[in-house]
Amino acid sequence: MKTTFKSLLVLAAFAPFALASCSESTEKNAEATAEGAATDAANNVENAGDAVENATDNAAADMNADMKREPGDTAVVRNKEADKLVEEVPAKQN
Repeated sequence: MKTTFKSLLVLAAFAPFALASCSESTEKNAEATAEGAATDAANNVENAGDAVENATDNAAADMNADMKREPGDTAVVRNKEADKLVEEVPAKQN
């Protein structure tokens, strides 16, 4: 069952009016439905958060694997700002 935040707001807004004219058993069923919808929404938010966390962890692991040094690598990367100046290494002259 997929519920959206808007539908939960509508349910919360109109529940008092609807429950005022219902029988006791209908009121209990409506309360159970509202509680179930709130629980489903909370579970959906938690699952989405877990999915984002897993995706971030996987992306970080992939990036670390891509950045791993390989035989023959001679480049050194420093994580510092360049002050809007790009330094060039002059070509070797023999």
